[in-house]
Amino acid sequence: MKHLNLSFAACGFLGIYHLGAATALLKHGQRLLKTVKFFAGASAGSLVATLLLTAPDKLKESKDFVYEFSEDVRKQTLGAVTPRYDFMEHLRGGIESILPCNAHEIAENQLYISITNTKSRENLLVSHFASREDLIKGHQKKFKLKKRMRNFLTLTTVVCMTN
Repeated sequence: MKHLNLSFAACGFLGIYHLGAATALLKHGQRLLKTVKFFAGASAGSLVATLLLTAPDKLKESKDFVYEFSEDVRKQTLGAVTPRYDFMEHLRGGIESILPCNAHEIAENQLYISITNTKSRENLLVSHFASREDLIKGHQKKFKLKKRMRNFLTLTTVVCMTN
């Protein structure tokens, strides 16, 4: 079978759906996953792509974190925009507790994170991570779109194909 590239869409709190799909792929799609050459994602999708590539054994722990995190956000008066509630700090804590120390080495040139500058609307695909910290921050640096990135298979296509 030819290689595939797997991309997870940006989706905010629907990231739990991506975690469920990733779990299904691990459980029922090992043959398909063996053909995946590159993983990609944006926003919550990039977190799931990172997890599936660098720490697939931590999917249950990740789902538990997302449930707890969602409950914590719901308890806030104004949800994620409640003054003095640091949404990103809580999210970062979960990411740091789940990703392995060498996640950046595993992800190097195999994981592509889509980052869009909201002011310039310029989109970058980042695939180089000098450190774990770079990976966690989704280090913003210019990256030329490579030919091999043009045909990413979206997660929803994979799910439809397996039904």
